[in-house]
Amino acid sequence: MAGSLVSDLYLSSINTNLASITSSVQLSPKETAEAVKTNGIVIFPAAIDPDTVSDLNTEFDRMLDPEVRAATGFQVDEDDGLTNIRVIRERLNPAACPATAALYANPWMDEVSAAYYGVGAYQLNDEIFISDITETPGGKLNLPFALHFDKRQVLKFFVYLTDTDERNGAMRASPGSQIINRQRRLEAMEHGTLNEIPNVLPEPDVPSVPITGLAGTIFVFDTDMCHGAGQVEAGRSRRTMRGHTHSRQMLDAMAQDAATTNNQPV
Repeated sequence: MAGSLVSDLYLSSINTNLASITSSVQLSPKETAEAVKTNGIVIFPAAIDPDTVSDLNTEFDRMLDPEVRAATGFQVDEDDGLTNIRVIRERLNPAACPATAALYANPWMDEVSAAYYGVGAYQLNDEIFISDITETPGGKLNLPFALHFDKRQVLKFFVYLTDTDERNGAMRASPGSQIINRQRRLEAMEHGTLNEIPNVLPEPDVPSVPITGLAGTIFVFDTDMCHGAGQVEAGRSRRTMRGHTHSRQMLDAMAQDAATTNNQPV
């Protein structure tokens, strides 16, 4: 698979210059969408104020509580140090989680999505993932740790709730890879189901850079870009929230795929 997925053209498309994908000021929705279309990602360091980060962490802890998890009925995935809660935004109680509800209904995110997909052509942050990763002993090679692009293309609004670097799971990214990956995904969708798309890239053949940042850092990225969670050292953890904005075209493809398979693509 390495030979079929990695070529000189593919490698030359990847931009590992972090400065070129980082903005110290908030860009307009159109500028943000264009930056993501060009590089697959744009990073806004510590863009969320400390008080809001504190509120988000409080709500994060509440949603991780076993009794609250059971009461909400949201899907919970747990695997050796990884806890992932899939929150359906329309079912999220804004009185219980006001900071989370407000963040992922943010008008700026809505306008970025409209500039990216087209007005009315998307569903804003229909899913919000609450993720807690603790120590990953020996390193993990499975998803979401493997370098990959998503079988279901999504525009993600990803927030670090803790200071995050290479010691505690900073996401790795291969900016620029989204263009060729998108072509491959669309071609594969014409001939099979979403679950059949080959989407894991070999490392270290494919270069990537760690997306580090202080708590409150937010980055917007297209999941056609190669990415993967980093490893977490003993005694450390990574806490994140991410909103998933789907195009209506992808939602239709997912519904069609669900009619023919019980598999859940990544």
